[in-house]
Amino acid sequence: MDRRSFVKNASVVAAAGAVPQADEKLTFVHHVFFWLKNPKNKAEHDQLLNALKSLGKLSVIKHAHIGKPVVTEFDKAVTDGTYSFSVMLVFASAKDEQTYLVHPEHKAFIDKNKHLWSKVVVYDSQLI
Repeated sequence: MDRRSFVKNASVVAAAGAVPQADEKLTFVHHVFFWLKNPKNKAEHDQLLNALKSLGKLSVIKHAHIGKPVVTEFDKAVTDGTYSFSVMLVFASAKDEQTYLVHPEHKAFIDKNKHLWSKVVVYDSQLI
């Protein structure tokens, strides 16, 4: 399966966990990967996890999935398991994602937690 198909299927699977309105399509995925500066520090780990959980409750977000890496013996060659957390946020549209990006709670999340991570990578995907 190529990357485009994977992202498209992932957005459909993620959307299945949400309860959209009859006329609503969930078309935009914002997937963020975080690397903690101190991954063995439980307090820092828990702070970021709790902050991510709170962030996922914003009304503009239709579905939020917070995860940790899973690497099996079968896919070690192609799976990056070096990150600490991933968060996949599903939106009804790219416009809703833009609303989220400037939302005061999103900005506060960054300000309060940016000292915890050493790296952040974002993949945005729109359903085609």
